[in-house]
Amino acid sequence: MTPAGKLQAHLKRVVQQSGGQYRKVRWEGRRGCPDCFVWWTWPRIAFIEVKADGDRVSGHQQREIERMRNDGFPVFIARSIEEIDEIVKKVQKGVATS
Repeated sequence: MTPAGKLQAHLKRVVQQSGGQYRKVRWEGRRGCPDCFVWWTWPRIAFIEVKADGDRVSGHQQREIERMRNDGFPVFIARSIEEIDEIVKKVQKGVATS
């Protein structure tokens, strides 16, 4: 499993163990979509882009993330297990800032 795959597996596990839902995301006909969508009950939702150490956010991804944030969607970038755990706690509390 790739380093990013391990981070995604951790995200899925902690979200599901805490009663949340996890989905892998892909836009049809578009590039730059965040990797994952997680939620508990509305409005506790977030899109999460998972990047392993050394991976960078591409220009397409950065533009899509900014577009989504400007429209009010919480979008996070996670680079470690610790960041994933912090993001999950934040979203569970209903903190919608990324």
